[in-house]
Amino acid sequence: MTSLRILTQGGSIAPNDLRQIAGWAQDYGLTTLEVSNRQEILLNPPSGTIREDLARRIQALGLLTDETDALGQNIVSSLPATDVFADTPWLTAGVYLDILAQFRDINPRLKINLIDPAQSLVSPFTGNINFVASPEAGYWYVFLRPSGSVRRYAWPILLESESIGPFVQVVEKHYFQNAADTGVRATAETFYRAVMADFQGNTRKVGEELRLPEATVPIYEGFHRGPSGNYWLGLFRKPFTFPLAFIEALCDLCRETRVGQLYLTPYKTLLIKEIRDADRPAWDRLLGRFGIRTNVPTWYLNWQLPNTDTHAIALKNQILHLLEDADVRTDELSFAVKIPFSEAAAQVVIQQNGSPESLDIYQRASHSTTNAQYVLVAKSQSLAQIGESIRQLSLAYYERLNAPIVPDFSAEDKPAQQPMRQVHECPVCLSRYDAQYGEPHRNIAPGTPFDQLTDGYSCDVCETEKDTFVEKWLV
Repeated sequence: MTSLRILTQGGSIAPNDLRQIAGWAQDYGLTTLEVSNRQEILLNPPSGTIREDLARRIQALGLLTDETDALGQNIVSSLPATDVFADTPWLTAGVYLDILAQFRDINPRLKINLIDPAQSLVSPFTGNINFVASPEAGYWYVFLRPSGSVRRYAWPILLESESIGPFVQVVEKHYFQNAADTGVRATAETFYRAVMADFQGNTRKVGEELRLPEATVPIYEGFHRGPSGNYWLGLFRKPFTFPLAFIEALCDLCRETRVGQLYLTPYKTLLIKEIRDADRPAWDRLLGRFGIRTNVPTWYLNWQLPNTDTHAIALKNQILHLLEDADVRTDELSFAVKIPFSEAAAQVVIQQNGSPESLDIYQRASHSTTNAQYVLVAKSQSLAQIGESIRQLSLAYYERLNAPIVPDFSAEDKPAQQPMRQVHECPVCLSRYDAQYGEPHRNIAPGTPFDQLTDGYSCDVCETEKDTFVEKWLV
């Protein structure tokens, strides 16, 4: 039986609604819920009949589920980060809520992200239509990523907040037509022209390209002072599930202490804002009563996992055990386990290679979590080997951080340009074959020219065929 997805558009839910859901779920014998990596609530009903009945009750609260629409997608937003982390000045909670109100009668099939680039709680590009706040108040950059693709396309427009809902409707209309000049068969240019010819909303030309800060894993767990002087509280669970009895008690305490909303994050955690000083002891007692820890070590928090995947959770815990025994520091690195490359928001991705005991390790080329392709660094690793491979990655990362800064030469003093070398780039995932290094893990020795690879050679990341690779030159 698949999980029941409860959509919480924007990652926010009223405590009264969540308490009602928790009570109904317990009536049917459920004991836990999970927060999804797209800010949904997940329940695991034991039968189809119970699933249908729960969905019917939840729909009466005004919340959508995938029982109502199996293809419906939750809208992910940076709303939970508002007034908690650094944010874009014009992007207030009210702006998010006004945009989300445009979707009351729209249930998108594509994954929509509304992102504040100033924060790192929610990654910008894990959706299919990604709206990223611009410096111009009320306007958003637009990035489209076709389903399953790692490539994203920046549109040459800024879109007004009030036009986001209608824009999504037009994009989906053309995307799902699947005609020669629109849909998944279209080129980026023909699709753009088709959408803009049909769209009537307000736009501006992009004046300045989006610049994202270097992404870091935020401290999203524990008690912290917010800008208002009140506390916010992030709740993390190692098994990524919350007891329903705890959820009921938490919602009751929200009502008693006048906390009006609960927030869900892509790290599969809960976030509570505006906890007053006078109420802090009551929150401490609640956590103690249910054994909910705070001040969890950083290396437990910087992981991205798929939903309801016990194997991925067990693998994460086993790797953490190996790293802890080896006394390895990974605080500034982030990891994803069994997450598609198109939706990964981590510097290191661990993928299963056939059997659960065989693992591949990929790393972003620039140690950024926002704008670089993944490259394979270790192939078919056993669990015993993977701890050492990550240790080496971590050492290399900190070595780079300590590298001397290259001086900025003036035009007259610049050294002579180094000779260029040829590489071949996959047009789909942008991975490169570099003859200088070869691919020893695939029995391709360093120094093997691209034209000497067999006709059966394909991209090591996405398996795109050799004859589609594009020549590039590197200094």
